Amino acid sequence: MDLRQLEYFVAVANSQSFTRAAESLHVSQSTVSAGVKALEREVGVPLIIRTTRQFHLSPAGTEMLMRGQSLLADEQAALAAVRRADGVVSGRLRLGAPTFEPPFDLPDLLARFRQRYPAVELQLISSPTGSVGMRQDVIDNQLDAAFSSDPTPHPALSVREIARTPVVLVVADDHELATQSTVTLADITEDPFIDFPAGFGLRAIADDAFRAVGLRRSVMVESSTAAMILAFVRNGLGIALLPESAVRQAPGVVTLGLRDAALHWSISLICHQRRWQPPALTALVELLDDAEAEDAGDGDGDGDSGKTAGHGDPSRAGRR
Repeated sequence: MDLRQLEYFVAVANSQSFTRAAESLHVSQSTVSAGVKALEREVGVPLIIRTTRQFHLSPAGTEMLMRGQSLLADEQAALAAVRRADGVVSGRLRLGAPTFEPPFDLPDLLARFRQRYPAVELQLISSPTGSVGMRQDVIDNQLDAAFSSDPTPHPALSVREIARTPVVLVVADDHELATQSTVTLADITEDPFIDFPAGFGLRAIADDAFRAVGLRRSVMVESSTAAMILAFVRNGLGIALLPESAVRQAPGVVTLGLRDAALHWSISLICHQRRWQPPALTALVELLDDAEAEDAGDGDGDGDSGKTAGHGDPSRAGRR
């Protein structure tokens, strides 16, 4: 059995899309399709049932997916063991990241990772559907791990909180509220909001806050980047709720606290705890451990400071 063809099939089955599978594997869709068909010819039965409206695995396909994932994991584990015996951490690490600055120094973390593990191929990927999209990509094995703000629990995922920061109201410096230091949610329901699309953790935080007190707001513009949201706010098109860490030193805007809602945005490292994980992910977790130890040595364990704050241990993911 050709392991490459098996990899194509597993990618298609997990993503339920030939297009997404091809993108994740960096090959053409025709290559993936031909590989899956060749595998079906070899086993003698259809593995994927395709119609114009439906895509699902046959009973044989379900069995092949389970065993195929195990075979591919064994192959990766064998390669990793051989490379570890040589004292080198290598391979690929597919890491999901937010579309704007998180409440910790991600570039510094990844620069230290690259310096310590130069043989690792690091792929940093953002999802247009935010944390919900990255969470699903981890479940579908399109990502090895992700820095996500989606708080929804999932039995297959381990979650390690890295950092958190307060959420503040952002208005233009000439807005009528700009001279105040705090407001209530009721004070701002009439203003148009600039916000992230559904699927982003910050959108859920804002929606839930208003829903909890029985208020409604109007979202006039949606954008997937904090820079664009700040530009709209600065030009007077609306107001926004953003992480304090993303607004520091932003020109032309003012931040206000919320008197009746203590909102926080947190970032966690999520990974699949039922799947073998690449050594590069374990190495990243060890680097996070080192960063937390340094923070503890500085005597500052406040999560709102933007420093790392670990909860759980994704380095144990897949160790069964």
